[in-house]
Amino acid sequence: MSRAVLIGLLSGLLLSVGIPSQSTAQPEASAYSYYPPAKDKASWQRLNLWLSSTYLYIAKEALTDQDSCLLIAGRYLGLSRFSILAEGFGDEKLREQSKWIDQSDPNIAIRSLSKASGKKHLQLLMLLGAYYAFQPAGYSRYKDSVEYFLNKAIKESKTLKEEKWGRIALCLLGKIYLQAYDNKGDSIYNQLIDQCRKAGDKETETRAIAYRGIYTAPRQTTFQRKLTDLQQAADGYHSLGDIESEINLLMDLGYVFMAAGQLQRANDLFLKALSLAASIQYPYTHYITEALANITMYQGKFGEPLRYIRQAIKVAESCRDSTAWALLYGRLAILYDAEGRRKEALETAQKSIKRFIIDRNPAVYNVLQLVIQAMNEEGHGKEALDLVFNISKKVSTPVGISDMFYYQAALSTCYEALNMLDSAEVHIKKMDSLETEAEVIRGPLRRGAVIEHYASLSFNRGQYQKAKEYLEEHFKVPSYGHRALMNDLAAYRLLIATDSALGNKEAVMSHYKEYIKLLDSNFRVTSIRQAEELQVVYETQEKETQIAALNQDAKQSKLIRNLTLSGIVAAMIIAGLLYRQTRLKQKSNKIITYKNEQLQDLVADKEWLLKEIHHRVKNNLQIIMSLLDSQSRYIDNDTALTAINDSQRRVQAISLIHQKLYQSENTSSIDMPHYIDELVSYLQDSFDTGSRTVIEQDIEPLKLDVAKAIPLGLIINEGIVNAIKYAFPRQQTGIVRISLKYSDADHLVLNISDNGIGLPLDGKLSERGSLGFSLMRGLTRQLDGIFNIESNKGLHISIRFSALNNQSYD
Repeated sequence: MSRAVLIGLLSGLLLSVGIPSQSTAQPEASAYSYYPPAKDKASWQRLNLWLSSTYLYIAKEALTDQDSCLLIAGRYLGLSRFSILAEGFGDEKLREQSKWIDQSDPNIAIRSLSKASGKKHLQLLMLLGAYYAFQPAGYSRYKDSVEYFLNKAIKESKTLKEEKWGRIALCLLGKIYLQAYDNKGDSIYNQLIDQCRKAGDKETETRAIAYRGIYTAPRQTTFQRKLTDLQQAADGYHSLGDIESEINLLMDLGYVFMAAGQLQRANDLFLKALSLAASIQYPYTHYITEALANITMYQGKFGEPLRYIRQAIKVAESCRDSTAWALLYGRLAILYDAEGRRKEALETAQKSIKRFIIDRNPAVYNVLQLVIQAMNEEGHGKEALDLVFNISKKVSTPVGISDMFYYQAALSTCYEALNMLDSAEVHIKKMDSLETEAEVIRGPLRRGAVIEHYASLSFNRGQYQKAKEYLEEHFKVPSYGHRALMNDLAAYRLLIATDSALGNKEAVMSHYKEYIKLLDSNFRVTSIRQAEELQVVYETQEKETQIAALNQDAKQSKLIRNLTLSGIVAAMIIAGLLYRQTRLKQKSNKIITYKNEQLQDLVADKEWLLKEIHHRVKNNLQIIMSLLDSQSRYIDNDTALTAINDSQRRVQAISLIHQKLYQSENTSSIDMPHYIDELVSYLQDSFDTGSRTVIEQDIEPLKLDVAKAIPLGLIINEGIVNAIKYAFPRQQTGIVRISLKYSDADHLVLNISDNGIGLPLDGKLSERGSLGFSLMRGLTRQLDGIFNIESNKGLHISIRFSALNNQSYD
C-alpha cells in the first residue's frame, strides 16, 4: 500500500457525499468566549496546529506536503509554529526571541549564534535545525542545513551534558529522512529508541515513536508498524499524562483505521479524543467532531452526523478558525439535502460556496452540485452552466483528482439538463478516466457517481436497456464514497422509470418495493428525529419564557419598592408594565400554539403513514389473490382448485380489514356492521347463490380493534362458506343467520347458524370442511374465547369472547 493509498482514502472520506440513528450520549462542546489562540498555553497551541494541519493535509489529498499544511494552518490560526519546533527544549525567553520563525528569516537567528554561548547556543542550533526540518520540501531543499545544525547540536549536547536535548535533535533529524522514504530514517529512530530506553527517557522515546508513526509512508510493508507505532505512542502519552499529545495521536490513529475500513475502531478513537478534550476543557474540538460526523455518516447512522457537523461549525465559528468553514458548511448542506430539507440545504450551500470563493478553493464543485441541480429542476439550465463557469474564474484551477472529478460532474449535469447529451458524455468520460486513475491507489470511491451519470445519459437518449444495466451495476459496485441513502433512492427512481419504459411490469413492482422500503425507513427516522428536535426546542423555549416571566416579576417588584412618584404616575407605570406582560403572555401563547400545530402536523403525518401502510398491505393481498387466481387456471384437480378458492376468500377477508382502515379516519378500529356486510356480499357473489341462500345479519353497532377484527372476520368467512357449500345440498333453499351482540358488559357473542342438514349422524367433521372448523377453533383461541358447535335442525356455531378495549357507537 503506497502513501497515496492512505491519503486518497482519507481525502475521499472527507470530501465525498454520503449519509443518511442510533444515538449515544456524547460530550458537548464547552462554552467558549473568543480570545486569540496565541494566548493559550504551549500544549494547546501545539494541539491546535497539529489537528488543523492534519485536516488540511487530508483535505488536499496530499498534493500539499504536511509541513506546508502546518505553515498554512499557522497563518489561518494566527499561531507561531514555535510550540511544535521547540517542543522539549524551548522556553518563554527563547519564544520572545523567535519572531524570525513567522517572518521566515532564519538569518536573524544565525547572526545571533555568534553572540550566544553554552545552553543558549545549543537552543539556537536545535531551533534552527527544527525550523529547516519543518520547512516545506525540507529534504530536497534544506537537508544540508538540517544535518549541519542538528548534528552540531547533538555533538554540543554531549559536551554540555544535555543528553536529552541531543536525543530530541536526533528525533528531528530522522523526520526529514522518513518523509523522503530514505531508509536512514528507520536507522536513526531505531538508534534513538534504544538510547531512550537505556537512559530511561520515556518522553523522548514516545515522541520518537509518534514521529515514526506519523511520518512513515503507509506502504504494504510498513502499514502494520505504522498502526502499532501510533497506538504505542498514544498509550505512551497517556502514561505520561500528556493529554494533548494523546488526543493528537488518537486522531491520527483514527484516520488510519478509517482509511483501512475499520469504521467502528475509528469511531471509538474519535470519541475517546473528544472525551479527553472535554476533560481538560480544550475548546477547539471542531476537527474532532468533524471526524465523528464523517465516520458516523459512513457507518449509516442517522441524526448523529448532522449533530456533530453542527457542533463542529459552532465551535469553528466561535473560535474564528476559518480553516475549514467552507467544507463544514458544505457538509451540512449535503446532510440537509439528504433529509429532504431542500430550503435549508440550498441556503447553507450558498454560504459554503461564498466561503470557497473567498479561499479560492476549487473543492467548491462538490457542494455546487446541490445548487445547479435545483436550478435545473426549475428549468434554469443555462443559468446553472453560466454559474459553473463564473465560479471557475473565481477559484483556483482544480488540480486534485477529487476537485477535477466534481468539476467535470457539474458540467455533465448542466449539459444533460440542456439536452446537450454529446457534450455531457465528454465530461462523463473525463469523470470515468479520473476515477479509473484514482481506483488504482484507493479503490472505487466514486464509481457509483460515474455509473449514475452514464445511466442518466443513456435514459435521456432512449437507450433504456443500457440504462438498466448501468443502474443494476450501481447496486453491485462497492462505491463506498457514493453509496449513500439519497443516491440509492435516486437510482431506484431512475430504475423504475427505465423498467416502465421497457414495459417490464414485474421489475417495476420489484424495484418499487425496494424503493418504498428505503423511502419508508428514511421518512420514519427523519420524522422521529425531527419530532425529538421539535420537542427539545419547544421545552427550551418554555423554560426561557418562564425565566423571562420570573425576571420580569423581579423587575416589577424592585420598581415598585423604589417608586417615589405620585400615586397617579405609579399607577400609570404599573398599568404599562401589566400591559407589557400581557403582550409577552400573548406572544408566548402564540409560540405555544405554533409549536402545538407543528406537533399536530407530525401526528397527522403519522396517521397518513399508517394509512399508507394499510393501503400497501391491501394491495399486496390483492396481488396474492391475483396470483392464486392465475394459478387456479392451470389446475385440473378439483380438490386443489377448491383449496385455492378457499384461500382466496380467506385473503379477501383480511384484505377488507386493511381497506377499511385505509379508507377510515380511524386507523386503529373496524366498523363491524359495514365490514361484515361487505364480506357477506363478496361471499354471495363468489358462490353465485342468487336467492337460493338467504343470509340474515343482526350485528351490534360496534367497532373492534384490528387484533380482534381479523380473526373474527376469518371465522365468519369460514362459517358462511361452510354453510353455503354443505348445509343445502341438491340446490335446496335455506337461511344463514349471523349475529354479533353483547352477552354482558364485558363479552361479545358471535352466532352463525343455518337451517340446513346439519352434521352427519356420526358427528365426524372429516367430510364437512374439517380444515375450516380447525381454523375457527384456532382463531377462537387467538381471541381468548370459547368455541361451541351444535347440530340441531341445522348447524349452530357460537363463539364467546372478551369485548374489552373495543369501541361502541355513541
